[in-house]
Amino acid sequence: MAKAEDHRVRVARERRDRMRAKLLATVMSTAGSLGDRLPTVDDVIRDAKVSRATFYKYFSSVEEVAYILGNELVDEMAYSLRALLSVPTIPFLQMTAGVQLFLMRSVTDPLWAAFVTRTDYISRDTELLKVMKRHLTQCRREGQVHFNDIESAVSLFVGALMEAMRHLVRSGKRKRAYVEELSVMILLGLGVERALAVKTVRERAQFIRDLAPERLPWWRDPWD
Repeated sequence: MAKAEDHRVRVARERRDRMRAKLLATVMSTAGSLGDRLPTVDDVIRDAKVSRATFYKYFSSVEEVAYILGNELVDEMAYSLRALLSVPTIPFLQMTAGVQLFLMRSVTDPLWAAFVTRTDYISRDTELLKVMKRHLTQCRREGQVHFNDIESAVSLFVGALMEAMRHLVRSGKRKRAYVEELSVMILLGLGVERALAVKTVRERAQFIRDLAPERLPWWRDPWD
């Protein structure tokens, strides 16, 4: 009897997980045709072919779904960075590659970027932010960046990255020069000498384009 009950519990959980994933995917796909506007609940239940009661069984609003999506998409990106940088390297190079990867994905997947920037998840006290602080602190200790206050450095880093992603979403332009110069300017703001900043950004961009096709399932080259 216990095994039969366990089976029913497992089946019910799997059914709930599938429906939740379906609703999340529907909000994201439906938002893709609406520009900056989030879909309404009516939009979502129409496209998902479910009842209003079913939607509210899982979520309180479309805004809640967008918030959850943003969180999950950033978590996925953190995993992508670990997969790309599987061989340990110096924090300065990891930090520069991280900026580049977020911006490159924003070019090829503006819907992804729209959800990530909508939640401001990157700027909250998450594991990703802790890694940023750790890298910046170590880079300063090793003399590769120069600043007095870590919180100011993090604000510059995250603020510039988020605004750049929003710009790429709004403009719809695939400008390599913008992505590279913005990455350079973040390093300049952290006290890196310009020649080194330019050299590092270009080298990390090529590093990403060489390895990402094999390591990142979502990857599309933004400059092809």
